[in-house]
Amino acid sequence: MYCRNSITLHLIRGLGAVMLIIGVFIFQPSIATKLFFILCAIFLLRGCPACWFFGLIKKLQIQKGE
Repeated sequence: MYCRNSITLHLIRGLGAVMLIIGVFIFQPSIATKLFFILCAIFLLRGCPACWFFGLIKKLQIQKGE
């Protein structure tokens, strides 16, 4: 479930989500745009930030084992 793609792609998804979340606070968009940004960030993280971080740790453990 967590290890379908590379670590680089995983980090790019995380960076994109962080940029969307920061965009909510910096640009102060409308409520609908804020909701869209947050939903896109959740989609990129494939859940909560803790789940994304757990997936990153899992990938690093598997790569280290290879």
